[in-house]
Amino acid sequence: MIPPLQTGRLLLRPLALADALAIQEHFPRWEIVRHLASRVPWPYPADGALTFVRDVALPGMARDAPERPHH
Repeated sequence: MIPPLQTGRLLLRPLALADALAIQEHFPRWEIVRHLASRVPWPYPADGALTFVRDVALPGMARDAPERPHH
């Protein structure tokens, strides 16, 4: 597991499935999505963040994770 990076004003941690709700709340804004138009459907679907995090982002992170040494 990648440890979080924390400063006085920032907490940076790996993406988790529980983050989908906050992403869904803030992401579907045309000002954001218009820069990603070829990859993101518009209007943004109600389950868009959950589907992306669950089916694309987390599996991709798992595939790209470095092997951990076995003890």
